[in-house]
Amino acid sequence: MRVFDVSPSARGPLAFEVSASLGRRRAAQVVAGIPDVIVLRRPKWLARLDQEVFCEFELEGQHFNIWQPHGHGGRYWIGPNSGKKTPVLLRVRQAFIDHKLPARRGVVGWIRKVRGSP
Repeated sequence: MRVFDVSPSARGPLAFEVSASLGRRRAAQVVAGIPDVIVLRRPKWLARLDQEVFCEFELEGQHFNIWQPHGHGGRYWIGPNSGKKTPVLLRVRQAFIDHKLPARRGVVGWIRKVRGSP
């Protein structure tokens, strides 16, 4: 999967973004698959409209969020609660890079095949 780094300086990412086409539940599943992660809050079905932060988790004693800002429906932001850079983020980032999207049929599958997206 393709990730988009959020880094105000060239010293490594502060956070990263992934496409919202992944879906909230699948994003939480990717995080839950990382060894030693403790998922503190998972996305709830009916809270979709009013909750920007839909998943919280802890890794190596550091808290992280996955959220989708209102009015920015295209990507999910994944980063530490503290807003400070942390090397632990690279483990989370790598889990999303390694995640393979399921094969899609129809128009979406055709577009992925033409564009060369996984």
